[in-house]
Amino acid sequence: MRNFYPLNNPETKFFEQYTKKFGWDDDYVLIGIESKSKDAFDPTFLKAVDDLGKKVRNHPSVTQVISPTEQEIYRYVPFMNTVVNSPLIHMDDKEQLLIDKERVYSRKELIGNLFSADKKSLAIAVRQQPGMQYENCDSFVRDLESMVTPYKSFHKVHFAGKCFGQTTFVNLTKTEILLFVILSIIVNIIFLYLTYRSFWGVWMPLMVVGTTVVWTLGTMVFFGLSLDFISNIIPTIILIIGISNIIHLLTHFLSKQSDGHTKIDALNSSIKKIGKATIFTSLTTIIGFLSLLFSNVRPLINLGGYASLGLVYAFILSYTLFPAVVTLYKPGFKQKESSANDIIQSWLNPLFDFVMKQKKAIMITTVFILIFGIWGSMQLVVNQHLLEDISERHPQIQASRFFEKDFSGARQFEMQISLKNPSKSFKDLEVLKDVEKIEKHLLKQYGVGSMFSPVAMYKEANRVLHSGQNSYYRLPQTSSEFKKAKELVKRFMEKQYPKVVIEEEKIARFSGKMPDLGSHLINIKNDSLQIFLKKSGLDKKFTCHVTGSAHLMELNNFNIANNVYYGLWFSCIIIAFIIGFMFKSVKMAIIGTIPNVLPLLFVGALMGITGVNIKISTSILFILSFGIAVDDTIHFVSSFRLDRKKFPNDMVGALRQTFLTSGKSIIVTSLILSAGFFTLVFSSFGGTYHIGLFTSICLVVALLADLMFLPVLIYYFGKDFVSTDSKEEQSQ
Repeated sequence: MRNFYPLNNPETKFFEQYTKKFGWDDDYVLIGIESKSKDAFDPTFLKAVDDLGKKVRNHPSVTQVISPTEQEIYRYVPFMNTVVNSPLIHMDDKEQLLIDKERVYSRKELIGNLFSADKKSLAIAVRQQPGMQYENCDSFVRDLESMVTPYKSFHKVHFAGKCFGQTTFVNLTKTEILLFVILSIIVNIIFLYLTYRSFWGVWMPLMVVGTTVVWTLGTMVFFGLSLDFISNIIPTIILIIGISNIIHLLTHFLSKQSDGHTKIDALNSSIKKIGKATIFTSLTTIIGFLSLLFSNVRPLINLGGYASLGLVYAFILSYTLFPAVVTLYKPGFKQKESSANDIIQSWLNPLFDFVMKQKKAIMITTVFILIFGIWGSMQLVVNQHLLEDISERHPQIQASRFFEKDFSGARQFEMQISLKNPSKSFKDLEVLKDVEKIEKHLLKQYGVGSMFSPVAMYKEANRVLHSGQNSYYRLPQTSSEFKKAKELVKRFMEKQYPKVVIEEEKIARFSGKMPDLGSHLINIKNDSLQIFLKKSGLDKKFTCHVTGSAHLMELNNFNIANNVYYGLWFSCIIIAFIIGFMFKSVKMAIIGTIPNVLPLLFVGALMGITGVNIKISTSILFILSFGIAVDDTIHFVSSFRLDRKKFPNDMVGALRQTFLTSGKSIIVTSLILSAGFFTLVFSSFGGTYHIGLFTSICLVVALLADLMFLPVLIYYFGKDFVSTDSKEEQSQ
């Protein structure tokens, strides 16, 4: 999780200082246990929970265990000037157990913390060794899971915490990498065979992209990078995108061979005609990925950097390894006629006629799609749940729902509160009364439970001084009462509670649990907290700073939304510049960019109206889709550049020639890319699923835009566009 903290951000630096004062907030495990008898105070069940707590405490990775069966009642004995204790729960006395049950549920601070509100479950809180990595966590998780197996009185056991989340993500990632690589290879094999009907037409492109994947993963290993639930799509991306150049090159090569050219001449001609376009298509796709470097999230930076490097490898191998193998392979490499080719070719002529006849209708339809895209995209919400990328059926999600329903939740809440007046301290009664107002807001309005705070210590001290009576679980009312409570806190309570006050009583901490409401709602609650502090005048007395691991993840999500926005603008401007430079025309730069913005708006609208949020994982699909979709546009206008010279006085003839010659490879590559990304819908990660689904849709819409909208745009606005290429190039 710490890899997803925003880099070089003041909030991250603040939290790092906070952890030095109070410790990390995510080094914990919650064990929620449902009683088979549906009664949390069943003696057999209580004894089993007690035994489990003792076993967990003996594990070398555990530093502290808070078990419900080990809670005690403390009472102050005045004449002895000491504190005595007795068990909160008497497991061996059935009559006393009924009294204990009533006493427990009269103590509000225990409900939702160690005891469920429905009286059917208990929870054990475990503090683990700080900074545990995956290998240690994996072993720890397996040990805890094996510990709970023997207990027959347990109905269900739920686990939550960093180690369980970390091992879940890593193990799923390992499984899915293999799955997606296999599915991507299968998709490539099917489309390549249907297109070329040749063993070599399948084997040679796969050899190139396979080598590319090996080079990329080898580079990542060399630099010590491991795959996570975001970068696990890198092999799939390379397998799918990397094959595009090969298809364009191979299609032109086979076409030249079928016209009677020798293998060397056909290869030279293909490289000369396709090479320049693929340089720019590779560059535009790479720019799309490089825009992820604007992110301040390490996994997204890694994805952008290594996916770009993989595409560089793919380009190099396409024009070195592929020509070398074609040259060295002695038998003639010729394409067999296939029904797939015939079908595609038979569609292109009537489709072009339809486009030319319905030019105005296509323009009007496009305007409506544009309006729909803008409106729908405005419905998008930036929102991230901590475990949202895992399927609802997964045990970790079910555990999270259990803790949210029966306890306070599993999401950690942390807030530092500092005094503005240096003459005051958190040992002053008036200060604590003001702090109590903040605590009440956090409990009732913010939704925080299982709270540790300076106020809680003094409330408990006051109750201890009054023989453990629950009616005295409040701040002392008089100076003399507070003086006694303060002495008791110093002598006894501070040892029983986590560290909540430091630095000469000037800085304090609120720490608790709450449901995983999502970053959008949490952001609203943070704003509401600041409004409350301002209205109550408490902002003049305290500086309240919400922090913590979950807070940084949520902050990151909002930062990423902005990064995607600027990254897309960056990509659009750079790609438009490349197209303009390539064709020496500002008009063609605009024409080449517009059809690729349309699919992004359409997909944004689909996400908006279906309630799919912008988050760390789904945010990348816009940049990813744009960088890929623009490739077919470049191939189309690149071919049109040459065909316009051949038909200088016939715009429709030039467009038809481009449509027929480039249409097949554009359709094949788009279908391969779309089908390849669609394999990601089999992911257990919600974000990966949405990347696969919406990128596939985006590429299909981009294909339709290139085949229908782009020719109409060129017809209306590109009539004066004439290639400046040499006659030698035009003859290829």
